[in-house]
Amino acid sequence: MHPHSGKLLIEALDKLWRQYRKQLKACRKSQSEDNIHELRVSTRRLIALIELLHTLQPQPLLRRIRKALKSQLDGFDELRDTQVMLFEAAKTIPTLPELAAFLAFMHGREQQLLHENKAHIANIYHAKLPRKIKKAAKRFKSDSAESDLNTALPAAIDALYGVVMTRYQALDSADLASIHHLRIAAKKFRYSLTSMPTILLDTQVDYLKKLQNYCALLGDIQNSSILLQTLEAFFKTEIPEDIQRHYQAQQQSLLAAFKVHQSEVLSFKTTLVKATEMTSISE
Repeated sequence: MHPHSGKLLIEALDKLWRQYRKQLKACRKSQSEDNIHELRVSTRRLIALIELLHTLQPQPLLRRIRKALKSQLDGFDELRDTQVMLFEAAKTIPTLPELAAFLAFMHGREQQLLHENKAHIANIYHAKLPRKIKKAAKRFKSDSAESDLNTALPAAIDALYGVVMTRYQALDSADLASIHHLRIAAKKFRYSLTSMPTILLDTQVDYLKKLQNYCALLGDIQNSSILLQTLEAFFKTEIPEDIQRHYQAQQQSLLAAFKVHQSEVLSFKTTLVKATEMTSISE
């Protein structure tokens, strides 16, 4: 085992923790869409690394930290979905004026959620969490001292990619839920890769970007599904024909684009395998 493998992971944890704290502070000053987005991203990266540390050296404290952070992250889901739908409706209303009532409703919903999230953000951080992070890091460093992390780390990434492959093999183009399940696994795989200290050659950076784009396409399909469900609930009886035709065509276009690119996920593991190597191995 390389003597610095565990140290690099702890340094990565400290870096992501500081980024999370920075974005949380920014959100407390201003609940802008960008600030909330950056807080969600930094939280996801921190969760991904904590899950990876737990895979390498399991400890109950890491599970509790992960649960607390995931709860914080989930608190932003409805606001995020609302803002995505607001953007889409505002963009489309010049050609679909029938969306005016829906747009007004979503504006009101956003303001309500922003008010609720102000309290959520104020209550996110508490004194116990940094102590737990520090204690868990110390325990990981101690427990991993005699472990071969240079072997265990790629094995952990293999396991994450295995989940992606299981979801990929279960894909059914007629079942949007199966696409959503693939999205969750692929996104977790991507955040795990980007949360650790890595060697990323130019080609690997390119493929990491392709993985991000792949996840984004899956996300667009999920956003489309949520929008159609929300429109159906808003109009109660039946979505106006022009609106339904527009967004169903949009969803079919996204599904067609995914069909073209869906097999790209098969190349991510072989292309990014070196990204799981620790930086110090090459020093």
